[in-house]
Amino acid sequence: MSSDAPPEVLFSAAEIAARVDAMAEDIAAGLGRDLIAVPVMTGAVVFAADLMRALWYHGVAVEVMPIRLRSYGVSYHAEIDPQLALGLDKRIDGMTALLIDGVCDAGHTLERAVAHLKEHGAARIASAVLIDKPQRREAPVKPDYIGFTADDVFVAGYGMDAAGRLRHLPYVGVVKA
Repeated sequence: MSSDAPPEVLFSAAEIAARVDAMAEDIAAGLGRDLIAVPVMTGAVVFAADLMRALWYHGVAVEVMPIRLRSYGVSYHAEIDPQLALGLDKRIDGMTALLIDGVCDAGHTLERAVAHLKEHGAARIASAVLIDKPQRREAPVKPDYIGFTADDVFVAGYGMDAAGRLRHLPYVGVVKA
């Protein structure tokens, strides 16, 4: 990050809250009431918590099984193909899994996470991302539920980091490298 100034707001806390609630309503209508929530740690931690609470308000109580995939390290671009650092702790045979991530850009993390859920027996897999950057897509994936679409900018805040920093921000901001 070029300075200690907070990043410029791309999506405000109020915009995010409204969009997360709308996503939860759509997910409840589309996937039913029996889901395994699979947040991709660590970037999805804040979004996943808010989405899971919003799902509850829409009549969906989820079981939670996080996974962890790493590819960014401390840079602003993926350094390696996503590596599974923490997988599911049990099989989910016959269940519907809702994969939750903060950002889908190149799509490799989503692709790897979906493969992991299939390996563990998920009958149905849907994905929810807060921010989609389709112009950066390299893998043949498309999120099922999208909060916002963004240009090719580096974002941080609301759980997502910039070289390990800024996860705590209540909004999503644009980070200038």
